[in-house]
This record gives sequence, structure tokens and C-alpha cells, in this order.
Amino acid sequence: MEESKKCAVCGKSAAFYSTYLKQNLCKKHFERMLIRRVRSNMASNNIRGYSFRIGNENKCGEAFLEFLFKEYTKGKTLTLKSNTLEDFSIAVMRFFMFQDESKFKISEKGSFNPLFNVSEQEIVSFFSLKNKKVTLKKRSEKEKAVLDFLSKLEERRPGGMISIVKAGVALEII
Repeated sequence: MEESKKCAVCGKSAAFYSTYLKQNLCKKHFERMLIRRVRSNMASNNIRGYSFRIGNENKCGEAFLEFLFKEYTKGKTLTLKSNTLEDFSIAVMRFFMFQDESKFKISEKGSFNPLFNVSEQEIVSFFSLKNKKVTLKKRSEKEKAVLDFLSKLEERRPGGMISIVKAGVALEII
């Protein structure tokens, strides 16, 4: 009989396996990890004291941002863009593969993209644990081909897409 997987933090039954962290997490700790990651992205970019508009670049990311920031209404207005890890890793790979200029930036005047290191799969799992469905972004054939390559890379090297995004940041591609 197979033993059920346990949360690496508390020992309760696991609801999600994070390939990047190489840990099983229960619903509570998975949600905390994901929310903490987004808020950490904002804190490390000194995003404080704003009210937010949510961009609709990626419906999956848009739903997650609306869930997280529905109560923020004070201060200057900042647009939170909803592009995810997949969007940014595709943009960086398209730059290298096809010399396509990236239309995505993590931070620009008046906007910030806090989901640059959050995958669509994590967002889908987050809402699935809340019994809600989200719509994945429709992608062009070129984007699908690049994402297929990136997915295979991610299987062989968990965290590969995050590493690609970090390289894109360092090279000022995104």
C-alpha cells in the first residue's frame, strides 16, 4: 500500500508538489508560499503605498492578482500586469531563438508585473484547491512551440524557466 505524501512543513496530507522547491505542500502551506512569493516580488521592488489596477494580459494571472489585491485602494495608482512565468520565459527564449524583442518588462513606469516567477500551473492548482476554474492564456503556434521546449527543459531541470527569466532580467531583455 502506497503511503500518502506529506507536507514538508507540517506533515499533513500534501495537496501540491513544488518541483522548484522539491517539496510536497499541504493546501495551507502551498497558498502561503505562493502569496509570499508575489508579495516578496513587490517588496523587493519597493512597491508600497499604491492602489492597484489589474491588467488583463493573462486571464489566469489576472484572476490570481484580483484574488490577492482586491482590498488595496489607498495611495497612488499602479497597474499590476498579469503575465506569468511562462510569458516571461517565452519572451526571453524568443529573443535568443528568433531575435524577437520582448514586449514584456517586469517593471516600467506606472506598472509592475509581480507574477514573473509564478507559473500558470501553480495558479491553476491554487484555484483548483478553492474549487474555482481559471482560463489559461491562448498562445500562438510560435509561443506553443517555445513553451513545449521550455516544459521539457523544466522536466529535466526544475527551476529552469525561473533561471531563464533571471538571465533575461540580468541581460535587460525583460
